[in-house]
Amino acid sequence: MSGPSEPRRATRQRDAERTRIAILDAARTLFSTRGFAHTGVREVAELAGVNSSLVGRYFGSKQGLFQATLERMIDITPMLHGDRRRFGVDMVAAFFDAPDAPGPLAMMILSAADPEAHAASVELLQTKVITPLARWLGPPDGEGRAARLSILWTGFLTSWKLLPIQSLTGARLASTRRWLEAATQAIVDEGSA
Repeated sequence: MSGPSEPRRATRQRDAERTRIAILDAARTLFSTRGFAHTGVREVAELAGVNSSLVGRYFGSKQGLFQATLERMIDITPMLHGDRRRFGVDMVAAFFDAPDAPGPLAMMILSAADPEAHAASVELLQTKVITPLARWLGPPDGEGRAARLSILWTGFLTSWKLLPIQSLTGARLASTRRWLEAATQAIVDEGSA
């Protein structure tokens, strides 16, 4: 039996989810461009168009907001459901096809000076990328191969987006993309040799 309060509750839940997403999007922008220390809860709320008390209600604290934002941004598991033989191409396509919105790497690097934000970054990188990737890669040395992939991708993204190498454009970027696809796939294929 449905009563008059059910539609109102559903509307409130949709509004609450929209508010939560708006806060996370604003936090992503600010944490990825300013870092943890230079981002305030009020600024996030203002950019999201909400009252700053809602940030506390949804995330508990600025640290909780940082962790929820980063957790939303990094998760490799969707990439692990494709064709293993195309992983290099598919993974690199995810880097190239991503919108120009600030990424999780910028957020982690800019927030590394704060011990709590740094610890959250390291933990989420391990639980959301390294561990599932290592499990997917399997023996031999899935953990080591996952770490090498992370190093490879982090180096590329840093040189392309955060500390851009000026000559990494046009044809050079296209050839670098092919190299990154091949290097990624080679690490994946180490287990099947």
